[in-house]
Amino acid sequence: MQKIICLTFLIVLASRGVASAQSWAVHGSAGPTLRDPGYGVAAGVEFSPAPYFGLVFNVERTHLASYVRHDGDVTSTFRGATLTLGTAELRVTPFGNRRLRPYGLVGTGAGVARPNEDPRFPGEGTTGRVRSIFAGGGLHVPVRQHLSIFAEFRMMLVAEEKGEGLVGAGPLRAGLAWRF
Repeated sequence: MQKIICLTFLIVLASRGVASAQSWAVHGSAGPTLRDPGYGVAAGVEFSPAPYFGLVFNVERTHLASYVRHDGDVTSTFRGATLTLGTAELRVTPFGNRRLRPYGLVGTGAGVARPNEDPRFPGEGTTGRVRSIFAGGGLHVPVRQHLSIFAEFRMMLVAEEKGEGLVGAGPLRAGLAWRF
């Protein structure tokens, strides 16, 4: 069954209409995280075998700051961390290559989490391997023939491979993409 799926995929990619639509892009982006204080940066490459979807591979780093929140008699603390992930995502552009290109994305990633050094958490936290899943969307706006700007938001759930840690992060990033 896998051989049939792979063969079908290769035939579709090699077909004249789809092959002429293939493109590659490189991109870089940066921006804040929503809800929790922090920031995220990413760089990657995209392969688009058709005008309506692309496969994206990123290296991204998201830093979540440590904080203390007070709400009346309740105090909550969060020990932040820096997440470094290699990610793979499927990006779907429902309207193809038009002037404004909204897209949706879904993906997964793996990497490491390094807890922030913080005197409020003595002796806690070690660097650990993590896995993530995420979904989101964005908008590409062409500037020149090969250059475009984009903004995207994704909601990530990141879990430790061994342990109980689970954290959500919402990076909002803007950047530049160069399509070949």
